[in-house]
Amino acid sequence: MTESTTATVDEVNRLVSAGQAALLAGDAYAARRHFRRALELDPERVEAWIGMAGSARPYREKQEYLRRALVLHPDHPDARAVLEQVEARLANGEILAPGGIQVQEAATPEPITPDPEQLAEPETQVQFCYLHPDRETGLLCTGCERPICGECATRAVVGQLCPECMRARRPVNYQVGVRELLITGTLTIFYSLLISFLALQILAMTGFFGFIIAFLLAPVAGDLLTRLSDWATKLKRGREIQLTVSICYALGALPWFSLIMLGGGFPLALLLFTILAITTALARLR
Repeated sequence: MTESTTATVDEVNRLVSAGQAALLAGDAYAARRHFRRALELDPERVEAWIGMAGSARPYREKQEYLRRALVLHPDHPDARAVLEQVEARLANGEILAPGGIQVQEAATPEPITPDPEQLAEPETQVQFCYLHPDRETGLLCTGCERPICGECATRAVVGQLCPECMRARRPVNYQVGVRELLITGTLTIFYSLLISFLALQILAMTGFFGFIIAFLLAPVAGDLLTRLSDWATKLKRGREIQLTVSICYALGALPWFSLIMLGGGFPLALLLFTILAITTALARLR
């Protein structure tokens, strides 16, 4: 076993012990944080999955964590005993347990397992999704502990996340604000106004071959727009940027379409050029 592997194992052991201590102290939030971090380092740590079940309030969530523990350790007696009690309460129509599954303090560094006899009684209080107050739910966001319905929940490595926590966990270059959208939109409109004018002149001079020129030059124009957007927004990506670029590029090209159509023509080659340029930019900005 290498030194780095030993350090990881020690860190996981420390996190599991801290999570179990937090459960004993009644701090479910801190316990979940420790167990979640332990599972990020070692997804096969059975004690961490059982600890997650102990810190959860919804019986459905407890059931899921305990089943994962039994997949890793099918003969784990405590996990199986607690799962049977949880499933019995679910069969009785019960939804929430106020304190979750408690654990007993261990005198040695051996894995600490939950005591099935300490399974708390369920609360009678009904919870509702914080985004949809008319929807009853037994799910809690593993990030902020707020109740969420199935429509709002996004499955995570451990548990589920609400939309706000999901956005907060997105990579930095996918966290787009109003400032980045305004910069991208303004840049795209001026870029499209200029590049569409140049493309119109070139396509008009090449006649029938304008369609071939459009196929060749439009991807270059779309790629250049992507590079300009990356420079202006520091590599921002995502649907918001894609939507802004596509709309603003079309707005920038619109005056040239209008002028030609007012003269009785239709710039088919320019339309092809515009579509290909937008498509290329959208592909690059995913």
